[in-house]
Amino acid sequence: MNEMSHEEAFSEMAAVALDAVSPSVGDAIREHAGVCPQCGPELTVLEEAVAAMGQLAPSAALNPGRSAGIRSRLVTRARAERETKSGIAAGPPDFTRGVASLTGLGHRKTPGAQRVLNGESKRVTPAQPVSATQDTEPSSRRFNWLAIAATVALVATGAQLMRVTAERNTVRDRLVTIDTLPPRLDSLASALNQKEAMITAMTGPDVMVVSLASEDAREQRGRVMWNRASNDWIVVTYGMPQPRQGMMYQVWLVTDDARIPAGMFRPDSDGKAMMQTTHALSRDALRGVAITEEPEGGVPAPTGPTVATGSV
Repeated sequence: MNEMSHEEAFSEMAAVALDAVSPSVGDAIREHAGVCPQCGPELTVLEEAVAAMGQLAPSAALNPGRSAGIRSRLVTRARAERETKSGIAAGPPDFTRGVASLTGLGHRKTPGAQRVLNGESKRVTPAQPVSATQDTEPSSRRFNWLAIAATVALVATGAQLMRVTAERNTVRDRLVTIDTLPPRLDSLASALNQKEAMITAMTGPDVMVVSLASEDAREQRGRVMWNRASNDWIVVTYGMPQPRQGMMYQVWLVTDDARIPAGMFRPDSDGKAMMQTTHALSRDALRGVAITEEPEGGVPAPTGPTVATGSV
């Protein structure tokens, strides 16, 4: 078959989905749909609709009386069609033919299925079932075409319904996403404002920076930034080992006569952590910062090993 145009293929999509076209036409349309970005999805939707329609009505056994009636009508119709094709008119047997053969007139026959006997003519009238069959055949064909047209319309409607439902679900999902944007934007704005406040607090002229290192001073562990004007503290660590089970790291502000607890933290899997706290301290009182491993909940004075220190 010649290559089919897009318009021709699109107009026959429903018939292909119903398998109501010839194999050559179906193959040509499917070949076109395989490369056409519009016809391919359309044929898929129609075939899914046809498959779904087959499950709408449950199967049921045919009534025995109705089955027998259908079989009887089919047998009668087949017998009438066979007699019509063979040219034998239905009706009572023609006894005059035997009599005519005895009188020597049996070999003379006029056109139009007339038999001649002693100058008298008799026309055989076909039986009624033949004409009835001929009348019902066109109406049966019309009924079949109407059924096919109705089915095509139903498939197209089902496909359109499925398409509209999919579009509605897409719009609904987008609306849900839009509804969740304000809380997310508020959360991001809050985090951004907090970071900006931290940066502002840690970049003024009254900010003191204390570097942290391991106990043996071989590895850098982070920094402590103290804004002496606002008494804001930020502790940033990196490369910290994970504390033992049930333990955390506790920060201590070291002065001449005390070690003041300033908060606790647990680093992430990369050993990084950032802690913010507020603690009032005299401008010249700080001598250093220490970090020790302590039980969860903290202790009033250091009891565990020191993991990082820094001096002013």
